[in-house]
Amino acid sequence: MHAVHEGRIDEALESIDAAHADLHRHRGDLRRAGEALAAIAHRTANAPAPPRGDLRIGEVAAHLGVRASALRVWEEAGLLGPERDRATGYRTYTPADVRLARVVHLLRQVGYPLAGIGPVLEQLNHGGDTTALDAALARRTHDLNRRSRAMLDAAAHLNDYLTHP
Repeated sequence: MHAVHEGRIDEALESIDAAHADLHRHRGDLRRAGEALAAIAHRTANAPAPPRGDLRIGEVAAHLGVRASALRVWEEAGLLGPERDRATGYRTYTPADVRLARVVHLLRQVGYPLAGIGPVLEQLNHGGDTTALDAALARRTHDLNRRSRAMLDAAAHLNDYLTHP
């Protein structure tokens, strides 16, 4: 609104366009994450192949494209539970651990809070139930829809303001 009040309408409209583009990007990310999560949860042919053998934290981080500190945070939150090598104390991640880490990573990418990820993992670990996962994605979709409607409402008010000063 500062730009509008200062007569920089083009700049204000560009900011609005950028916000809509950002929302569009989030929707695409959510769709792709949902597809990947469904493939991982159901272990379908489209699921990314888990690495062979046990991996150390740095290898898992590189495989997922995250920092090792993220894996430590997820472990601290109770979302991951890698074993520890008795001799070295290093964390060792099995292919199943990497699968869970991938689910956590995908949910975090679409803005899902750490606190809500535990129930999703719990259901996936016990029988592959995707109810919590589906609910998590539906909540995120609902949030994006609410944001989209709010942006449309704000754009309508701005248009009225610009049209009838």
